[in-house]
Amino acid sequence: MLELDRRQVLAYRYRVQQLDRSAAEPDVAELGFQDSPAGTGAQSLLARCPDARADLTLAWTLRGSPHLHRREDLPRLAAELFPLSDADVVARMPVMKQLAEPLRAFGRVVRAMREHAAEPTDKASLSAAVTRDVPEASAWCEPCGSTHVFYSLFLQTGLAAGLELARDGSRVRISALSPWTPPTGATGTASAIRRALRFLGPGGNADVAAFLGTRPTALRGVWPDDLAPVRVEGRQMWARREDLAALESPPEPSGVRLVPVGDPYLQARNRDLTVPDERRRKALWGPAATAGAVLVGGRGRRDLPGEPEGAGVARLGRGVHRHPALSGGGRGRRARRPARRAIRRSGVRALRSPTLVRAFDLPTH
Repeated sequence: MLELDRRQVLAYRYRVQQLDRSAAEPDVAELGFQDSPAGTGAQSLLARCPDARADLTLAWTLRGSPHLHRREDLPRLAAELFPLSDADVVARMPVMKQLAEPLRAFGRVVRAMREHAAEPTDKASLSAAVTRDVPEASAWCEPCGSTHVFYSLFLQTGLAAGLELARDGSRVRISALSPWTPPTGATGTASAIRRALRFLGPGGNADVAAFLGTRPTALRGVWPDDLAPVRVEGRQMWARREDLAALESPPEPSGVRLVPVGDPYLQARNRDLTVPDERRRKALWGPAATAGAVLVGGRGRRDLPGEPEGAGVARLGRGVHRHPALSGGGRGRRARRPARRAIRRSGVRALRSPTLVRAFDLPTH
């Protein structure tokens, strides 16, 4: 069994997600770029390819969250992410346990979503129409002051229904992709598992299941039988066999990248591998964490003067002290210029003059 350490896994993830800017259009687009908060999906793309001209489509996909995907990937993804069983529906959306046939209700909502989005619409109008068609999958919502279809179900059926999203300020316009054939069952779920392991690196059954938005038991019957067991920091995980050589000898990461909190690099569910310190994990991925992180690779303290060797990721935020590498004025301004230049070249144009809370222990060789 291949033995790996944390440095190898994170360096592999950095490389395979092309944060080293080794491609004009990143392959990690197969995984999608989460676009929550709005605009952060484009930031993830630009962090990898500052001059990217990819034509990406916004849709509710993984875990019902809005993601940017290549349009041609959406039919395949819809089949891969379709629930496998009643138990899988409940694992993804616990509110569905009150229904006698959760999977059947999921299919009914898919058809209703498709029908009522034939003409461009908005969330409120579409939700009201679907609620009339499938009243058993609805409940009273106190904040809305109305009865409507379960919100998690509304979001997670959008992909199977072939719905495309367009942001208009704070509003979302919804329209139906055409041509589109809604899937009637799950097909290719094993491919979604392999793709997660390719781009996120080794993971356990629970890590992959959480990324896909379900539970390990739901995936038991479709778990690929051609994966290789590996041991990472003493824990057994799974990897694709074709990735073993790249995992064993990944190139050293280099550069500085600003990435939003939903970036693919931060999507691996074994978060204790990315950031071992629990307090710092909560700071980066806590309920109110929306700012993102700075990834520092390659040269250690020369990238962010003043930090200990090996510091590699910092949370972005407001109203806290600035990192000395980025603050203006005072002694050592010349030493800070390399970090400033790297930040400006990072490609995340919307995050200007970032404020760093603290450096996390992300190894950077």
